[in-house]
Amino acid sequence: MKKLSFLLLLALITAGFAGCKYKKQAEYIKQLENAVKEDSLKRVAELEALKAEMQAKIDSLQAACQSGNPKGNFCVITGSFRIQQNADNYVQEMNKLGYKAQIIDAPNGFHLVSTYCANSLREALSELNNARSNVHPDSWIYVK
Repeated sequence: MKKLSFLLLLALITAGFAGCKYKKQAEYIKQLENAVKEDSLKRVAELEALKAEMQAKIDSLQAACQSGNPKGNFCVITGSFRIQQNADNYVQEMNKLGYKAQIIDAPNGFHLVSTYCANSLREALSELNNARSNVHPDSWIYVK
């Protein structure tokens, strides 16, 4: 009988420690889940900003291509910034490299930095290749 009560007491103590361990694991899992949720929300916000930037690119090129004669102000964009000061700093950097950089405020709230503007799409495409080789590989054309 003593052995049985001792084993029963030992089983209860072991179960108690296992329960504490389970609580700690459950708390840790909940912390991980919260961290994953926060990171997911951050990534969604970043993707939305990128989506808005890409839509501005698409809209400007569609507007240029819908007109039968694509003539206008075509600007090679090498940087796109939400914060004005970052755009200003980038313009200074591009000017030091010999470009005539300028800031174009896009309708989506971005400050676009152009290193070259042309009156024809063909000329802008030629400069786009230079910009992609020498300035930034993701350079693109914005139509004013």
